[in-house]
Amino acid sequence: MASRERGDTRGALIRAAAGLLEERGMTAVTLRAVGERAGISRQAPYRHFADKEELLSVVAAGYFEQVGEKMAGAAGAADGSFERLDAMTAAYVGFALENPARTRLMFGPEVKGSAYPVAHEAARAVHERFVRAVADCQEAGLLPGEDPVELAALVYATAHGAVDLTLSGHTEKAKGLGDPLALTRRLLAYLGAR
Repeated sequence: MASRERGDTRGALIRAAAGLLEERGMTAVTLRAVGERAGISRQAPYRHFADKEELLSVVAAGYFEQVGEKMAGAAGAADGSFERLDAMTAAYVGFALENPARTRLMFGPEVKGSAYPVAHEAARAVHERFVRAVADCQEAGLLPGEDPVELAALVYATAHGAVDLTLSGHTEKAKGLGDPLALTRRLLAYLGAR
């Protein structure tokens, strides 16, 4: 087996963990399986990560960074504060629906309870960007002038909850549950009309 640079090995382990997660789910991700998938020794993962929790936190941080980049890119292509907020919401919903395994890891107990700060810091950066978009809408008079953190939580919880229901197979048009983005847009329109 050819020797690898430390960064290359770490990257290979992260990619292997992500591949296992997306193909076979959370239970398939073990340090041993990740090492085997990356084509390195079984002990190599332990030289880069203290445990599975740290590895999953790093993987989740990468996913938060991806969704943050998508949200920022979508906002950058939009004109007006309300349009930027809508574009960011659409980017999040699209990412979450297209990547259910990633979404479950990002918001699941493996990351929420993790002692490793990397995923929490990446999630905080996405949250702060979203709160800023809500605050911009408030400053423009397009959304109610309440606390932007609370209002952002309402919009984000609606989007995330609708996505989670959709991913769990609970889409019922009779209950108003269908397209998560349409549901979130209805909330934004309602708030904007106040």
